[in-house]
Amino acid sequence: MKNLWLIGIALFNTVALQAQSTDLDRFSFTVSYRDLPRLPIDSSYHTYDFKLETGPLMKLGLQQERPEESLVIEGWRQLENDGHITVELKMEDLIILKSDIVQCEEIKKDKNGNITGKRLWYAPVLTYNYAARVLIKDHRGKQLQQYQLMSRESQHQYKGLETGIRSEAANIFLNIMVLSTQLSRDVLMGTINRLSYNLTDQYGYAERRVSDQVWILDSRKHPEYDDFRANWATIKNALFRLNPNDPVDDVRKEVKPAIAYFEKIRKQYSGRGKSHRKLRYASHYLLAKLYYYLDDPDMAIKEATDLVLNDYDSRDGRSLEAAAAALKQQLLQNKRTTRHFPLDVYALEGPRREILYSGQ
Repeated sequence: MKNLWLIGIALFNTVALQAQSTDLDRFSFTVSYRDLPRLPIDSSYHTYDFKLETGPLMKLGLQQERPEESLVIEGWRQLENDGHITVELKMEDLIILKSDIVQCEEIKKDKNGNITGKRLWYAPVLTYNYAARVLIKDHRGKQLQQYQLMSRESQHQYKGLETGIRSEAANIFLNIMVLSTQLSRDVLMGTINRLSYNLTDQYGYAERRVSDQVWILDSRKHPEYDDFRANWATIKNALFRLNPNDPVDDVRKEVKPAIAYFEKIRKQYSGRGKSHRKLRYASHYLLAKLYYYLDDPDMAIKEATDLVLNDYDSRDGRSLEAAAAALKQQLLQNKRTTRHFPLDVYALEGPRREILYSGQ
């Protein structure tokens, strides 16, 4: 009789757990890490020099400026010469294809929508083209990239300030040489900025602080509500303290109890009912994100795969798998185990200094 009573209590608890409302809500968090080079490159390369060749009109527009110092690859140190890689940019002068005055009409209306007046505006417009070519090679002479950054087949427009008098808009063309010179300077600096962005994306070690989201239990009457959110708070606060320059070891230790909690509730809520699957989904999703930002792609893949098998919003699991697999490949490609490591750019040396020191 006692055994039947215990079985009844167990069945009652199981039914009660299954019947609990399990609402999930998105919760944002922030985390920091360091980008790794997206394109394959020797992981010992950390310095570069920049060679710029321009046409005479662009030289005239630069005056005392030194655009050679404007190229930035985040996480790399620029040297005057003899870097691990050399970036060459060849800029051809602008060619003005057409000058024109464009006219636009401003219509004024009253509160009833009736037209009360019109006004014409005029603006000078220059149509131009230019060309830019990039060559990147390493200090051993190996060509890494060569491509046309801009061709003369592409046309661009410069539009000046609008004025209500057509002749004022046309007067700007009286100083076409001054305008062309300034425009050449702006195009050159804009091209260097775009090249900086591209090279940082391809080879850089930029520090990132990003926002991401997880799913959190949002049913106040659920017996796990307080513990779920308390353990999530532990993880969230730990992730917030991640620094691209510091190892993740201390954070991994800090979140171990929270990880154990989320693994435990998956066993406790192991039924096939929707409420149990939702709770397990939230746990797998949260831990997959955690492992991803702790630079543990294997565990992130495991959690993502278990999320797919859990059969609740399986598409999320597949996207988490793909992100973790991409991180794993990126770490392998760069011969690193983490995206969190110190990087003192000013202490980086070029290949000749390295050879000199190694010879000593």
